[in-house]
Amino acid sequence: MERLLKYKIIPAKVSKKEAGDTGMAVVLVLLIIGFFTQNDLYYKLAIPFLVIDMAFPMFYYPFAFVWLGFTNLLGTVVSSVLLTVIYFLVVLPMGLFRRMLGKDNLNLDKFRKSQKSVLKTRDIDFSAEDIANPY
Repeated sequence: MERLLKYKIIPAKVSKKEAGDTGMAVVLVLLIIGFFTQNDLYYKLAIPFLVIDMAFPMFYYPFAFVWLGFTNLLGTVVSSVLLTVIYFLVVLPMGLFRRMLGKDNLNLDKFRKSQKSVLKTRDIDFSAEDIANPY
């Protein structure tokens, strides 16, 4: 439990605004379900939920606690998975392909093999215009 709080998976506390936003999300879900199912019951349920949200937003505190914890967990997992997939599908094959072609832009073959530096010396005099608009 302590580790989940450390990584902000479970929110330490939920503010009144976050609880109100969660209430709005509940109302929106009810309205969307009512629209797609053509059932007036969901519209009738959305009205009191909206009134409660406007009058007592902390009523949605338990929902907000669960919802924010779920979104934090989902954000952590999805970003890790997405970055891993991008690495293995884009970066790694590109690096292996460039290695097979013999490309060595970082001069890794020469690095620490001799006392000479692998960095290229650039003797450029910068003018005021170069510094004024760096982008």
